[in-house]
Amino acid sequence: MTHLSHPVSAPHGVRPRGPRVRHLPARLMATAFMTVLAATLTGGATVYGASAIESVIPSLVPKAELPAAPDSEVNVSYAPDVPPPSGRTQPAIVDVHFEVVENVTVIDPATGVEYQTWGYRIDGDDAVHTGTPGPMIRARVGDVLRFTITNPETNSMPHNVDFHAVTGQGGGAADTTVTPGMTATIEARLLYPGMFMYHCAFGDVPLHISHGMHGGILVDPAEPLPAVDRELYMVQSELYTTGTETGLVETDRQAVTDEQPTFVVFNGAKGALIGDNAPRIQVGERMRIYFINAGLNLDSNFHPIGSHWDVVYPEAALLNAPLRGSQTTLVPAGGGTVVELVGQVPSAIILVDHALARAFDKGAIGQIIVEGDPNPEIFEAISIG
Repeated sequence: MTHLSHPVSAPHGVRPRGPRVRHLPARLMATAFMTVLAATLTGGATVYGASAIESVIPSLVPKAELPAAPDSEVNVSYAPDVPPPSGRTQPAIVDVHFEVVENVTVIDPATGVEYQTWGYRIDGDDAVHTGTPGPMIRARVGDVLRFTITNPETNSMPHNVDFHAVTGQGGGAADTTVTPGMTATIEARLLYPGMFMYHCAFGDVPLHISHGMHGGILVDPAEPLPAVDRELYMVQSELYTTGTETGLVETDRQAVTDEQPTFVVFNGAKGALIGDNAPRIQVGERMRIYFINAGLNLDSNFHPIGSHWDVVYPEAALLNAPLRGSQTTLVPAGGGTVVELVGQVPSAIILVDHALARAFDKGAIGQIIVEGDPNPEIFEAISIG
């Protein structure tokens, strides 16, 4: 960095010697300073109104020279599981094949509320009926995602996928639009690392998202994040229904417009991360959560009751240094975050949207069960009664 030196002031009352200088008007002095500064920042070229921002896009290996990702590499998984890191140090072509699901599912097991969800599953996996949230995709920056989507002829409407990780028209939506019975394929270069949302963007886009057509794609940086003990895939979403009674409920389209969801849930349904469904870690272990707020309308105030976010990558922008020791991180609709916590003492860490009516009244609540030996240096109950 070039440092501008300043003259040392002469002692009080002593007139400094030296050549006489004609002082320029202040405006001209400012212009001269900015010219020097611009030349310094741009390596000698004077550029007005430009900023020196270094590109973070990696050098691209031509597609024709890219190998396919190894057969042993797992690139997709269902929530709450996360595909393992690839371990690759070079880019590759990653093949992912989704199938559209239109089906009825239980969104509140405690009361038996059912809803028609639309979503995505790994192609050919007949065991998955809900498809929401969609499978998590994992690849590496610089990879080419070769994505294929099939809309079975038994479905009733067209669908597609808009990948927030993809640079191209509509995030690929126009070229993945498939009517029942159709299949489409795109190839898309992954230019930026991060945790990105994907969703259907066909027709009435808010309606398709509110029915469950959303998920997340993790693009690992070239230098991967440090290894952790456990990883978790979470998606927050909103359901807009005509009621909460037992049985099949319909979509309240006006409530979508009014941004008044009936349910706010993690991983597609109330209770998806509670009790027997709660992930478990041991005292001393570190868990990393890849979190998407699918919305479609509300921001998420993501908070671990009884713990802290030891690490936060705001907006899931993995090229940036993380925050440390946060209590609550804000995740906008259509955005994501990557957070880590440490199991310090045995407890049930409660994961919530801290707009707490969404948690306790509408379902945005989950747990991480920490098991192991107590540590009275960190927490101890002294007395009660």
